[in-house]
Amino acid sequence: MRPRARLAVRRRPDTGATLVEFALVAPLVFILIFGIIAGSFLAYQNSAMHDGATAGARMAAIENPLVTLQNNEYCESGSPASIEKAVSQASPLLTVNPAPLCAPAKTGPLTQPAVNGDVNITVTCGGSCAAPTTVEVSLALRTKGLVAPIGLTYNLAASSQVPVLSP
Repeated sequence: MRPRARLAVRRRPDTGATLVEFALVAPLVFILIFGIIAGSFLAYQNSAMHDGATAGARMAAIENPLVTLQNNEYCESGSPASIEKAVSQASPLLTVNPAPLCAPAKTGPLTQPAVNGDVNITVTCGGSCAAPTTVEVSLALRTKGLVAPIGLTYNLAASSQVPVLSP
């Protein structure tokens, strides 16, 4: 009798299949991870905008007087710009537009020249800004997303209204 011949077991190499599976799944996983990071950053920016609007409205409500006449325009009386400072301290990772808040008349809203990528502030007074009854601070930010597939331009806005107590 002959010794039994071993049957040769033929194994197919599976190394290529693993590489193909990884190539199909990896982009989806990376997009999901970067999408979560980008969405979280936008949520943070939105929260920081609301915090900044609240702080700016509080500062505008206690600033007395709110406006003074400078170069034929009514501008924020705080020196240095206290509303901008309050907004930037409340939202430290956002860039706040450093331009002064001014209006052509006492009754008009105080605005800044808009700058893309910066938080732009608008202060609207109930009554006139010389003697307001309420103050509303509105913030606007035009920003880009973090990652290429989600790198769209987003417009974020926040506002806060505070009554002004007379002394």
